[in-house]
Amino acid sequence: MTAPHPRDAGITLIEMLVALIIFAMVGMASFTTLDTILKVRARTDGRLEQIARIDRALLVFGRDWAQVDPLTVTLAEGSLRADISREKSLRRYLLRDGALIRESGDTQTTDPLAQALVYDVRDLRFEVMDLERIWHEGWPSDSQFPQARAVRMALTFASGETLSRTVALPQALIE
Repeated sequence: MTAPHPRDAGITLIEMLVALIIFAMVGMASFTTLDTILKVRARTDGRLEQIARIDRALLVFGRDWAQVDPLTVTLAEGSLRADISREKSLRRYLLRDGALIRESGDTQTTDPLAQALVYDVRDLRFEVMDLERIWHEGWPSDSQFPQARAVRMALTFASGETLSRTVALPQALIE
């Protein structure tokens, strides 16, 4: 005699197909989620890199202008320039080909070292404050005091966002 076979022993073809379909749906959902995460990460990394570059540029600008000789500041044709007091060197900031450029070198050098600090800049504006706390778009101005008190740089990016940095200059001759 043969032993009877119970009907519950085994998986039917339909049960196997349902399991495979559920497994495929979970796999597709996982892949879609992972793909979205990777795309967001790539965009975030690019943006964070740009923010870090802007932060470094503003920090360098602030450090440079906190050391300048306020009597050597000139602002003309979109270029802000001054001599660094202790180093006998110059600093100049300007916009060239959509980049904020920092030029530095010896005051006697005719070919200073140019460094691009930030890209995607649409507009760059500078202002200089005199001792009477009046802002000027050109310097030296008609003011009776030839010494600058502060400088301001405003960057407008291709995205339309504007950032500005104001730096107080060392004051040797004030009051």
